[in-house]
Amino acid sequence: MWKSLLKLSATLVLSVSYMANAGVVVESTRYLYKEGAREISAQYENKDDTPYLMKSWIEPPEGASNSYFMVTPPLFRLEAKQRNTVRVFPNAYISNAPKDRDSLYFFNIMSIPPSSDSVDGENTLQLAVRHRMRLIYRPKAIQNININDEVKKLEWKKSGTTITLKNPTPFFIYFKSVKINNKEFMNAIPHIGPYSTQDYKLPFDVSGKQIEWRIATEHGGMGSINTSSIR
Repeated sequence: MWKSLLKLSATLVLSVSYMANAGVVVESTRYLYKEGAREISAQYENKDDTPYLMKSWIEPPEGASNSYFMVTPPLFRLEAKQRNTVRVFPNAYISNAPKDRDSLYFFNIMSIPPSSDSVDGENTLQLAVRHRMRLIYRPKAIQNININDEVKKLEWKKSGTTITLKNPTPFFIYFKSVKINNKEFMNAIPHIGPYSTQDYKLPFDVSGKQIEWRIATEHGGMGSINTSSIR
């Protein structure tokens, strides 16, 4: 029988057993839905020896009360050592999404562990684990634009340990590599939204007049090398 998760308490309790499930693996860290597609799918795999209750949903855009996407099945039991696939598809509210650029949503997956009969009588804290992944919606108006050509338009500026990046394109861009003087900074500069300018703090200063970057492809691979001078 599935029990409710225990709420965290401010009171410390001796001999508390902590059980966090890390056995459910999701196939990707981000998803792309192109307008006109019927649906996309996501696969979950339970690598543990125990089942989990899986709950999936997509957060609405900031300021909206309704989500633009649905997940089916939204709730199911994932048996030990088994896989299952959920389908993601838009609903009627998708008509409110921007028509001239990528838009960002968050695909949430929560795995809830079962109660354990072996620890009856003990104080236990069972933790649900939530995966929160990006879901990009790409409208038809920009699907025929070559993103590999567009990323050449990125503008880079550097001041000390701060990189200012301007993205004049309609695409949400993920980086696979960002190098200055052959030093890798991808962790400090992971992505940037469409038509936006953002500052990124580098872990240390580095000299160099050129920057080299590679973006993630639609299927998660690494794109071609691009270079630009840093102003």
